[in-house]
Amino acid sequence: MSYPDIILEARVVTKRYPGSVALDRVSYRVHRNQVNVLIGENGAGKSTLMRILAGVEKADEGQLLLNGEPLMLRTPRDAAANGISIVHQELAVLPNLDISENIFAGRELTRAAFVNRTGEDIQSNAALVRLRKPMQVNTLASQLSLGCRQLIELARALSQGSQVLILDEPTSALSTTEAESLFTVIADLKNAGVTIIYISHRLHELLYLGDHFTVLRSGKIVGDAPRAEVSRQWIVECMSGRSDTSDLTAQTRRTSGKPVLNVRGLTIAASVGEEGAQAPVHDLSLEIREGEVLGIYGLLGAGRTEVVEALAGFRPILSGEIALRGRKLKIDGVASAVQAGIVLVPEDRQRDGLIPELSIRENVALAGSKGSFLSRSKETQAVRQLADDLNIAARDLELPVTALSGGNQQKVLLARCLMRTPSVLLLDEPTRGVDVGAKAEIYRILRALAQKGLSILFTSSEIEETRTLADRVLVLCQGRISAEFLHEELTDEALFTAASPHVLPLETTPSVSGHIA
Repeated sequence: MSYPDIILEARVVTKRYPGSVALDRVSYRVHRNQVNVLIGENGAGKSTLMRILAGVEKADEGQLLLNGEPLMLRTPRDAAANGISIVHQELAVLPNLDISENIFAGRELTRAAFVNRTGEDIQSNAALVRLRKPMQVNTLASQLSLGCRQLIELARALSQGSQVLILDEPTSALSTTEAESLFTVIADLKNAGVTIIYISHRLHELLYLGDHFTVLRSGKIVGDAPRAEVSRQWIVECMSGRSDTSDLTAQTRRTSGKPVLNVRGLTIAASVGEEGAQAPVHDLSLEIREGEVLGIYGLLGAGRTEVVEALAGFRPILSGEIALRGRKLKIDGVASAVQAGIVLVPEDRQRDGLIPELSIRENVALAGSKGSFLSRSKETQAVRQLADDLNIAARDLELPVTALSGGNQQKVLLARCLMRTPSVLLLDEPTRGVDVGAKAEIYRILRALAQKGLSILFTSSEIEETRTLADRVLVLCQGRISAEFLHEELTDEALFTAASPHVLPLETTPSVSGHIA
């Protein structure tokens, strides 16, 4: 039986791995010329199902159909030949190639047995313009931010002319402005006859974009409905049976403890490979108090990541003073920051955080205990205690860290930082790429740490996350603080307005108490 409005279908698909069933007789229909939202917690089976539809893996049982006809996919090339493309959450951009070379990697245009670089550049430019993000196509990918690298992946998929486009967390590294541009592109693609499968943990995006919603839980479909029948509560309950994070917003907020970290006049150097570029952050001053959760909100390129990387010793500081509990610090590298008690959970846990070849225990124990030697038994005991405290879901700490879900991997990085018993915990996009249940758990962990007196500074491009987690928020725009808000003053409109470049001339001065400079 076929359905004229169904372009792609998986019928009674089962996929087993040693010790687990990833998909249990799943029947999934993709509605033609619609945004098909696929939702589920990490480990629910979303990625497995998408890898099967994209030809990356083969189902143990079941059948695929395209336009009602049986479809056999052995490789991703088979999927691409049938008009199916996927943009994975974990990026496959090659840092030693430039933008154009990345977009056409493995399918180079040729002319007279030579690579047609001119043709590739023209098509690459066209794809980037379509994404509302023109860039110099001869720029090395290693010089690009995470958000720009994600745009390369999208441009690669668009340049293939796919009729079914699978987007796995496409906005996880994009600013609000870039995400809105992507949403416009998605609307254009729908109008042009392209069908979208959209995976994201950002519920406001799903409710804004989605035409049809499907929810996976523990390898089975537990919800399937058109947009008219879907609400935020329906999504959360289908996914996990748990409520959202609204209880966190009612917690008492702390902004009056003793000062812990003081930063005055911080100006940060541009990255390696950005010679001649303007300093990304200028004359920034901030203060974090004991037990306070301070958020830094801003759009992509505002300087959020640069601030926490400089404080953690990853970026050179051109000028400014940093003091911890009144004692001036000289942060000239990661070691000096860690020794002072400042540690960072980075934005990209795969690239900058985890070591995939090591076990869960080994990834946590890398931090040691302030550099001192621990016996194996004491080390294991300390790691196990942190794993219990953070509720890291692992039956065996000797398993590879890659066996964990994204949320649990993030908690492994958090555990590593806590092994140092820091004075200040820095987090860059603390819940990037984790599901709604894991987000709520991480938020509660961070709030509990703050209640115990730990000072926390996090950056985020998500307004909802910033409102939920922060006691106080600094908004960055073009490398400068444009506004400061207490928790009770936070609104979506105020945050976005303060973060938008057209609102803030560079010569304006920072403001306080929720007023935009």
